[in-house]
Parts: sequence; C-alpha cells; structure tokens
Amino acid sequence: MRGRCRISERKHQQQVELMASQVELLLVTLGELSPRELVTFSDLLRRWCCLRAGEALQAVVYSVVLIGGRRSVELTQQVLKSMNRTDLVDAMQDGSSTAKKKRFDDLQSAEIHRVSAVAVMKDLLLEILTDLKEVEFWKFKWFLQLTQFQQALPQVPWSALQFANRTQLVGMMWASCGERCLALAEEVLMDLDRSDLVEKLPLVSSSAKGKRCLSDLWPDLKQKVKDVESVIKLLLEELEDVTVQDVTDIRNALSWDSFHCPYLSLCWRLLGMNADLQETVLLLVQTFSQRPVDKMEELLSRMQRPDLVFALIRSTEKKHVVGKRKSALMQKVATMAAVKSLLLETFNRLNRSEFQQFKQFLQPTVSPEEFPHTRTWSPAEIQNRTDLVTVLVEEEGAGSVERTRRIFRVMNRADLLQMLPGSSTWRKAATSTEVDPSGSGSVEQDSSSWTKVDPELDGTSPDQDPTYSLQSAAGHFECSVSGLRWVCREKVGFRYRFCSWDGHMERMESRGFRPAGPLLDISVLTGRVMEVQLPHWVCTDDVPELLKNFAVLHVNDCGDVLEKATRVTKTHVGLAEPVFSLLGAVIKYFFNPRISCNTLMYYQPKTSYLKMRVYLIPPDPALKQEITLRHDSQDPNFYEVFIENPGENFNLELLQTHSEKVWFCEIRKDDHPRSGSTEVGESTETDTVATEVGEFSTEAAVLEAKASSSTEMPRSIKQLLAETLEDLSQKNLDKFVFQLLDRSGEPRVRRCRVEGKSRLDIVDVLVSTFTEDKAVDVTVEILGTIGCNHQAETLVKEKHGG
Repeated sequence: MRGRCRISERKHQQQVELMASQVELLLVTLGELSPRELVTFSDLLRRWCCLRAGEALQAVVYSVVLIGGRRSVELTQQVLKSMNRTDLVDAMQDGSSTAKKKRFDDLQSAEIHRVSAVAVMKDLLLEILTDLKEVEFWKFKWFLQLTQFQQALPQVPWSALQFANRTQLVGMMWASCGERCLALAEEVLMDLDRSDLVEKLPLVSSSAKGKRCLSDLWPDLKQKVKDVESVIKLLLEELEDVTVQDVTDIRNALSWDSFHCPYLSLCWRLLGMNADLQETVLLLVQTFSQRPVDKMEELLSRMQRPDLVFALIRSTEKKHVVGKRKSALMQKVATMAAVKSLLLETFNRLNRSEFQQFKQFLQPTVSPEEFPHTRTWSPAEIQNRTDLVTVLVEEEGAGSVERTRRIFRVMNRADLLQMLPGSSTWRKAATSTEVDPSGSGSVEQDSSSWTKVDPELDGTSPDQDPTYSLQSAAGHFECSVSGLRWVCREKVGFRYRFCSWDGHMERMESRGFRPAGPLLDISVLTGRVMEVQLPHWVCTDDVPELLKNFAVLHVNDCGDVLEKATRVTKTHVGLAEPVFSLLGAVIKYFFNPRISCNTLMYYQPKTSYLKMRVYLIPPDPALKQEITLRHDSQDPNFYEVFIENPGENFNLELLQTHSEKVWFCEIRKDDHPRSGSTEVGESTETDTVATEVGEFSTEAAVLEAKASSSTEMPRSIKQLLAETLEDLSQKNLDKFVFQLLDRSGEPRVRRCRVEGKSRLDIVDVLVSTFTEDKAVDVTVEILGTIGCNHQAETLVKEKHGG
C-alpha cells in the first residue's frame, strides 16, 4: 500500500524548522545592509536568479531561499564576500544566537514557515528528479503534462517543459501547481513504476483531496475518451508481435514526419525517451488524434510492411475490441486526444477569414516570470488548424477549451460554442469538488444571502472625508455603498469612512504587500461584530492559495499589523473576531493579477470642442474623490480623448490588446453640449463634469483606449510598435532582441527585461526605457540592421500618418 515506508511527518517538519532558522538568520544578517548595499546584493544575486529592481529585504531573502534551498546560506555568504562584507559572513557562522535575538510577529513567522516549507519541498523534488535517468526524466515530463491535463490543473507549457533541466522543472511545477506539487509528483512517479522514489516523499494528506478528472467535469467527453482508448488497445494488440527493429523503424518514420513541423516537434520526445511500442503508439494517438489508425497505416505502408497494414485494416472491422492493456497512462492520453479531436472538429467549421481572425485574437498567455525559459510563439507560425489545436492544447492544457470559448464569444459564433464541452458543466462540477478556492473550507455565500443596508451620511464639510453610519439587528448584512459585509448576533451600530492609501502603500510594499481593496476607518459604537468582510478588487482566478497570499492591514496606535485572513472569496477578505481601526485588504506583492476597475470620464462643458480625460481606477471611493479634486491641476495617468467638432453620437470602447472588448459606452450628442447650451440639472458654475461609467476586470498594463466615430482615431505609438514586432518571425525577433541588447549608447536595456519575453513586454520595455519617439527611432534602426526594411518603412509611414 502506498505511503507505508514514506518519511514521517515529524521528520519533514524538522526539515522545515531547520530551513526556517536559516531564513530568520538571513533576514537578520541582510537587515544589517544599507539600502544601497541591499541593491548591490540584489544585483549580484541576479547571476543566480531574476529579481525585480528595488525589491524589499523580505522579498530578496525569500528569493534566495526559494532559489538556493538548503544552499541559501552558502549562496548568501558568497555574495557578501564579493561585497567585502566579511564581517557579516563571520556573524553568520554563529548566527543561530543572533537570529534568536530578533523577534518576528505572528504573520512574519507564518510567512517564514510557509517559505521554508516551499524551499524544503523544492529541494526534495530536485533530489528525486536527480535520481531519474535521462530517459526517465524525459518520460517524467511527458507524464507530468498528461497528468496536469487530465486533472484540469494549470498547465506547464510543453515549450517550457521540453528542454527544461531538473532545476527549471521544479520551479515550473511550483509556479503552476503550488503545494499540489508533491501529490502530482507521486502520481507521475507511480506511472513511471518508480515506487522507490515515492517512498522519499512525505505523506501528503491532500493528495486525493480535490482531485478531479476532465471526463467527470465534462460528462459529454466520457464516450469520446472510451472511443480513443479502444483505438489505442486496437493498435497495441495488432502490433504486439512486431520486432524491436520494427518498433525502431516506426519510431524513426514518425520522427521524420514530425521533424519539419513548425512547432512542438514530436521527434524530440520519441528520441529523448527511446520510446518503446506502447509509448510510440500513445504519442502517435496524442499527436494525430483525429485519425491515428490512418496515420499508422501510412507509416507501415512507407515501411513496406503490407502484412501489418492488412492486419490493422482487418482489426478495425471488428465491432468490439477487448484489450489486455488498460493503464492510467492510456486513459490520460485518451483524454487529451479526445479534447484535441473535439477542438479540431470545431475549428474545421471556420472559413479562411474566420481562421485568420481567430489567430489574431490568440496570443501567448505564458508568464515569462513563471516560465522564463519558454520559447514564445507567434500566431504567424500557425499554418493550419491542426497546428492551432497542437499549440492550444500543448501550451494551455485543459484551459484551451475555455480560451477557445472566450474567443468564439468575441467572434459571435454561438453555434460553435455548442460544440465545445459546456462551461456551465465545468463550473458546476468544479464548484462541487472544490467548494472554497481558498482552501479554508468555508463556502462563499451568494450576494443574495446578505441583507443590503443603506448607510446614513453624517454631516461633514466639503473639505472633510464623508463619514457613513450603519445600524443593524442580528444577521448577515452588506453596506450598499462600500460593499462592506458584517455578521453579528446582536444589534450593532458603527461608522466608517474611506481613507487614502498614500503613505500606507509604501510601507506595505516594503513588507512585500500591495493594496487589494479600499482602506476603511471603522469604529464600532454599540454591540459586537462577529466577522467582517472587507471588499477587494482582485480577480481571484489568477491567485493560488488565497488564504496564504491575502492578508488584512490593521493600522492602530502601535503601527502596522498584518493579520491573517480567515476567509477569502471572489469579492471579499474576511476577518473573524475583528478589532476595528483602519482596515484594508492586501495581497502579496509578487502577484500581478487582473483587477476590477471603474472608468471615470471628465470633460469641460460649454466649449466648441470635446476634450475628455478617461481614468481607469480600482473601485476605491477615496481614490475617486482624490482624482475629482486634482484631475485639472495634476497629471496622473489618464487617456485623453479630443474631438474638435463633435457633431454626432460616437462610441467609446476600451480594449485589451489582442483580446476581447472589456468596456463599452455610447456617448450621445446631448451628453456633450456645445457652447451656449445648458443641460437640465447642470450647474452653470461647474467647470468640469464627471461621469462614472462601467466596471470591468482587466490588466491595466496592456490596455489601450480607443474611440470609434465617423473619424478613425490614430493608433498609439505602443500599438504601432506592437504591430511591427508581431509582424516579425521568431527568428527575426531573436535578432531584434540581440541587437537591442548589443546597441551602444545610453540608456541600456537589461538582458533579463527582454530575453524570453513576449512581444508586448518588449514594447513596454522600449517605451519605458526611451521616449515614445526615441523608441520608434531605435526600432527602425534595429529593423534596418537585421534586414527587415519593409517593417521599418511601414512603421515610419504609420507613425507619420501615411
């Protein structure tokens, strides 16, 4: 039985505690560095890992530990020696006593323990992978991909997996699956028949918890999977008596066929694993999911083996195929092949122009920070529908179906949506298997379960922040203005006001956190609140392990305290038995998730022209008020829309680059009256009119504002640069990056900012490093150097409106 000889939980905890003591030692030691020395330390550390510039002490230490593991102290000493800080190296020799003098608060201690547990886990995984032979390591990566797909886990892209070494693979597994890594490794090792290595793993109580299967989530997929399994059994049975040389010939023929494929060549897997008959057949079915038997017949015909072709044709005529082989691996391959077959059937319904349109919406979604060694691909490389299916499934796993669904919605192809496994089925099944994504075991209550309460606005002067008062009986309540929720067993009364994050934000960043919701100053007047739920604006789908990555900032007379959240839902962060003062939801700094935003538009009435400033802000009333007061006197980030003579209605759209529309607003002619006219209800003394329109979720870093009317708005410099780089082949893009890094003169571009990054990331680096005009000049110069004169000329013409 599994797990009987595994290392004990006690021994595992001892390893974690030992690592935690090293983390504390590093925090104390590096805390002696000046801010400038810490920057130098970070720069030197980039030889081993990629750090953001200006990282806080805590983030630097955690990066050292997560990269170096049990060697983190040795690694730190090497860097300190190169900085001539041998005094700190000496202090680390008897650092245990030094570390004990430093006290850490509860949240810091919990965070240190979590980071230590991750470091121990990564060390253990690396040790296990090191014990695998090279052929086994190739198989491990393949089985890992199949297991992640079958369990609908976040996928490590095959372009990242294919040539990843053992250290890189450990990082990728953690980035994609977090604490599920150990359970995932256990299953893959069992598929490899390496139960001896499973014994090195600690008992993972959550290994079976929440485990799901795609065919359970999508019931309409089950029959497809069974059909593919029958095909696999058929191929294996009919080829059972072939010789070793025959298997080699089949493998070589299949490798040669796929060698010239533009993307994700199959031959590397076949050769790297030295695949036997079963593995060769499984790879053939996974790759040629639509007609694997026809593909095998073609290979055998080219090998001049008519006897095997005849046997294969004869066996396909049998109504029932009963196979001796049935393995977990076979079912995993059948699941992926069934999904690929469904996607291909759907894409075959697209005509040529629709196929091109689909590719335009398709962009790599791999995060360079998570998978820095990934070979990014371009839609231009996808020549046919089979390539499209391969790229989607191999790179995005089970998420490829949902990605396809979103694009079909944008294309208004409801008919094709019906051909895909239903998203409602997916969501319903996922909800039933994982009730609470935070892992807290608490069920997120629907908004209808909360009684809405309208607050009273206390009398305040225009110069003061408005204060709201609330009263309620026992029950579950939600404020209709702030979204604040509370649970009480008796009558309570309290008041609150919105506060600015200024000042607090800088202190939070130094501790590795950033704001995730509005900051509220809450005072309870009567009664007792059992639980409070603070609103947040983060898209939780982008954040793993919610309870560990969210916290609540509590500001009181003693300073800032970070409290553990007791509940995290899609809209709120909960705190049980709260002590009220200044409270706000925060999230770990190294996450950059999508957030919910509001759009604010300001314009000046009674002018012959229309000039609007459009702001994208999180739903924070304090920030909204701040912008209302300052928008005409300062220069914060905003989009400016200028129409000289607005004589008709027009539409204002907000688009996420190469993606779907996220916000839309119709601007009517009467909404922007010309000089001399006055709207009903409009004050003639008002200099500026403000309008709040819409709420949406987006990544603000890649947004562009675009107004469509009878006159087409000019494209931005960033958009022109993005289109130019999009037109480059991968080979020319690599040349472009090389020349960008090699160019003389200042400012210089750091290698870690552009190497292995997406085209949009490179555009952001160009614009942030140079001015917009200079970025265009640099781009044109490099394009000429690498021989892309057509793209250079087009960019110059587009910039000047020609």
